[in-house]
Amino acid sequence: MRRVELSDIGFGWRSHRAACYWLGILYRRPHQLREALEVLSPWKSILTGMLLCLHAFPYIFLVALAGRLFLHEGLGIAVDESLRPSESILLAYTLQTFLSVIIGIAVGIAVGIAGGMPEGRVVIIVVRIVGGKFEGMAFRMVRGMALGIAAGIAAGITRGMSEEITFGITFGITFGITFGITFGIAAGIAAGIAFEIAFEIAAGITAGIARGISFGIAAGITVGIVGGIVGGIAVGITAGIAVGITAGIAVGITYMRAYYLPFHIAFVWPFVRGNWYPCHPVAWDDLCSIPFPGLDRLLVAYWETHPVAGEEEVERLVTTYPTQRRNALRARVVIVTRKAARETNLTRLSFYMAELPEGDKGFLAQTETVRNKVAEIAQLQTRLDAIDRPVLRAPVAQLLREKIENFRHQVAGLREPLATEFRKAAEQWLLVAERQAKQVQKLVEREPVPQFFLAGDPVDRGEAAFVSRDSVNGELEQQVMLARGCPGILLYGRRRMGKSTALRNLTGFLPSSVHVVTASMQKPALFTSLPSFMDALAQEIRLALPDAALPAETPTDLPTFYAFLTQCDTILAKNDERLVLGLDEYEKIDEKIGEGVFPEDLLATLRESIQTHPNIIWMLAGSHGINELSHAPWTSYLVSARTIEVPPFTEAETRVLLTEPLRHSPLWRNQEAKRPRFDADFWGEGGIERIHAEASGWPHLVQLIAETLVDRVNATNTGQVDRAFLENALDLAVSRGDIVLRELMHGECNTKAEWNYLCGFCDSELQAPPEEDSVRHALRYRKLVTPENGEWRLRVPLMARWLRQEIG
Repeated sequence: MRRVELSDIGFGWRSHRAACYWLGILYRRPHQLREALEVLSPWKSILTGMLLCLHAFPYIFLVALAGRLFLHEGLGIAVDESLRPSESILLAYTLQTFLSVIIGIAVGIAVGIAGGMPEGRVVIIVVRIVGGKFEGMAFRMVRGMALGIAAGIAAGITRGMSEEITFGITFGITFGITFGITFGIAAGIAAGIAFEIAFEIAAGITAGIARGISFGIAAGITVGIVGGIVGGIAVGITAGIAVGITAGIAVGITYMRAYYLPFHIAFVWPFVRGNWYPCHPVAWDDLCSIPFPGLDRLLVAYWETHPVAGEEEVERLVTTYPTQRRNALRARVVIVTRKAARETNLTRLSFYMAELPEGDKGFLAQTETVRNKVAEIAQLQTRLDAIDRPVLRAPVAQLLREKIENFRHQVAGLREPLATEFRKAAEQWLLVAERQAKQVQKLVEREPVPQFFLAGDPVDRGEAAFVSRDSVNGELEQQVMLARGCPGILLYGRRRMGKSTALRNLTGFLPSSVHVVTASMQKPALFTSLPSFMDALAQEIRLALPDAALPAETPTDLPTFYAFLTQCDTILAKNDERLVLGLDEYEKIDEKIGEGVFPEDLLATLRESIQTHPNIIWMLAGSHGINELSHAPWTSYLVSARTIEVPPFTEAETRVLLTEPLRHSPLWRNQEAKRPRFDADFWGEGGIERIHAEASGWPHLVQLIAETLVDRVNATNTGQVDRAFLENALDLAVSRGDIVLRELMHGECNTKAEWNYLCGFCDSELQAPPEEDSVRHALRYRKLVTPENGEWRLRVPLMARWLRQEIG
């Protein structure tokens, strides 16, 4: 059956049921009643409030009558005989209680509506009521009803006390027992309802206790002294002080709903009863001003059995229940941690940690530390998942296990509940990490020959075969660390010569005071427009200098970009540091200048930065010299730039690459004995020298031959590489590398005469040099030919093999 709306409450049974419902709301969630009254007109809200009090009258009357009978007949406190007809004690109490309750309700409502305001404003209130402009009527109506109910109960019990007892004893017993306990409980509940609305539950337990006790002491001393002076006897003072303190404490306890504490114990002791939580006072009463010990454990237990409802309840307490917020936050930490502990995909741990609350005190001040440490675990798991070769996964899996183990020890010193919960979570994550490590180890044991060689994209020294170009790195360090600043560097090398790999692996080969930013001009963000170029480069610089106070504004034009670089240089100079700005495939800038996407003034800005920012080193990497660029006078802008050429591998570098491919990988930094290596015998007798000679040290081609050999060994289960096996692998390498070989041989030919000359090597290993000077210059510049006894041969035998196999 549908409940009667608040505005339609009358006198029927359905109205009475609705009134009881709203009276319950008045007790536990008065803001809902206030909101319901706010939509009514002032007069309607007053009438509704009176009707609610009327429906409450029978219950008020019964409570007051029971209290009066208990005090007078149970405890023997005397009553004024003139107010009690002798023929019927019950009738006398009934009539007296009835009249007292009516008076108490009327007075309570009046005080509740107009109380707390200067008398001079009462007239203004009346005028506003009449004019229909009264402000805050709903709030005062709720307060009036609350105080009216409390005053009705108190007046019904206390009115008509006997004067036969001396002033001090009478006042002490009457005020102490009646007001301090009976009225204290009734008025405390009602006052808690009314005043919690006014102060938005902000006072909390400390202020509540202080307010209750200080009121009791002050009122007790004042009333006691006055009573002693008026009564003329010392007992009045003593009784008044004691009673006042008692009354104040009673009001304080009831104001904070402390009488719930005995019931709360049943929810959490001797064990936590999570299923009972919906019956707990906090679940249905919004005015509990005292925190309940162990409420966080109860909330967690409730979440364990009702996950969705449990999280919603915790969120409600955090958002709307300040006095229970601390316990709710503790519960949230436990819930988040336990959810994370059950996660088997460790990459998702950061998502859970994002839900951890933060604060300035206690355990909340430590959640950020925990979040950062767990993020490191998640990042390491992400890195592990990105590696597909078992031999590379093994050290990362071991590192992940060690990271989690260290985390478990580190959190032990944190505050509760962080210490206990995250130690338990770490134990679960450790099981996941150990399981992964065992699986990876099984794969490593089954993997015949690990594949580290990669012919393709720029090499990451952490995961693929890499050799340090000591000659290049040494010259780069010398230029970067020039006392007056480097005049710019052009890192030049033919295609697939390893210049991008050298550029991207500079970190670790330069002093620690040098920061490196590398950006490929092949990325759309860098070549789409000038603003996007400046923005992308500024973002990379911010990542490289995370602790620098760089401006957050995005450079919008060349002057603001130059100002940004100036601030970077100032910070670098202050910290005695340097920044390398490496632009790979820099030829794209010239192309975009030709298309009108970039202005030529960009080169002027680069030149000015080179000259005035000694701590910023511009490094342009590409397969073209600046004299080959045609859309802008590059030589005039970069006249002082130093050119450093990336040469082919020396035979010693090829040997290091083939025998110690992961020499510079940080994965085995503390496990040198486990770092993967190849015996020279694996490549066959004279195999390393043959591979170097076939590729002529061309880095990409060395990687291509080595990659093909390893794959062939694994595919054929060959235990030893011999000359015939190597010949077959070289033919396969030519097929695999068709695209890159075709580009190096044919794609870079500027004229048909160049290609025709190269095709001549299909039939002969040696040819007379071409007659045209431009052809001779182009082929020598591209490092494709080498002189021999007055004739030319192809410098790279693998290229000659490709010509015979694919072209001839």
